[in-house]
Amino acid sequence: MRPRYAAKREAIMEAATQVFCDQGFSGFTLAAVAKRMDLHPVSLTYYFKRKEDLAGAVLHVALARHAAMVDAAEREATPQARLRALIRAYVEVRRRVALGEEGPLAPFSEVRLVGAEGLMEAFSDLYIRLGRLTRSEDAPWMTPARRHALARLLVDHLGWTDAWLGAYAPEDYVRVGERLADILIDGMAPDGAVPPALPLPALGGCEAQNDEVTRESFLTAATSLINREGYRGASVEKISAELKVTKGSFYHHNTDKDELAVACFERSIELMGEARRLALSNGRNGWERLWLWTASLSQLQASAPDGRLLRHYALAAVPPDIRTDVARRFYATAMSLSGLIADGIADGSLRAVDPLLAGQLVLVTFNSARPAAVGDLLQDYVRPALTGWLRP
Repeated sequence: MRPRYAAKREAIMEAATQVFCDQGFSGFTLAAVAKRMDLHPVSLTYYFKRKEDLAGAVLHVALARHAAMVDAAEREATPQARLRALIRAYVEVRRRVALGEEGPLAPFSEVRLVGAEGLMEAFSDLYIRLGRLTRSEDAPWMTPARRHALARLLVDHLGWTDAWLGAYAPEDYVRVGERLADILIDGMAPDGAVPPALPLPALGGCEAQNDEVTRESFLTAATSLINREGYRGASVEKISAELKVTKGSFYHHNTDKDELAVACFERSIELMGEARRLALSNGRNGWERLWLWTASLSQLQASAPDGRLLRHYALAAVPPDIRTDVARRFYATAMSLSGLIADGIADGSLRAVDPLLAGQLVLVTFNSARPAAVGDLLQDYVRPALTGWLRP
């Protein structure tokens, strides 16, 4: 590859990565990349024929950078040491990005929408390698299903750091990584804690009966589509088709797609608040309340193939004016969780962990819950997420 060509291609990749980070794949276009570089879009086609080719190249670079982190982790002897090494490598990359020593790291939030050659195979390989990090003959409870669930959750946890890691100074990233690893490995509940024998609160009210199309039906359908196809992929036509109604019916119940999307986020935040209120009223201490809040929302989220809450990574392609407010409210939910965890530490029912980081991890835990990810959602997903993934 000629030096001049290589330099120009690298500049395009850097600009494209920033556009991908800012707008997600749904808002990613050759024109947006060209505008960032003050070029005519046609000039980019000499290097990348389609936006899918350029987005795929951006994500292949991100996958290679993550693979290098896994390389470092695989050199360690135990699952605990490997997990710590992975997180240490990740926060070091993020530290260098924050200092301008490396380019931005593209998120994987919409990787399934890109459709570039070999991309999903490389992404699956990353999951497999992440799952193997926690394999050990001394830990038979780390079944393949549990390791796969942890690998998926790890990717989501690391991706969500985009929303909050910038609140810390880069020189604090190492400490943040150490505390994150501590929570993932040893959990938030003290050694020997078991899930409380309490019924989980039912969330969300009653579903419409007899195929009745209601505002709630549109919220459910739009949430599902945005989680599956991204903000821009969930068009009015697709939402209407999901409910087998006309576009006229859509506009009878909704002003437009943006208004409906905001309502979907509002509904998700309302459900998180409902879970919080019920957990506080039914739990007797921090551990019981944390379990009820996390387990009830995880069960709700896993009750539909594409989720009942808007997934945190759906924010990636939302217009900036909407994204800022919604991200703030997601962050407020994490802060509320942090307060509950701090109360549990004070009453002795939870370990002395960093409550701010623990709140972010819990938010992603219930938000990432999926049906049939593990044998039993509560025992094989929620419990280890709160008591420690590497504990029996």
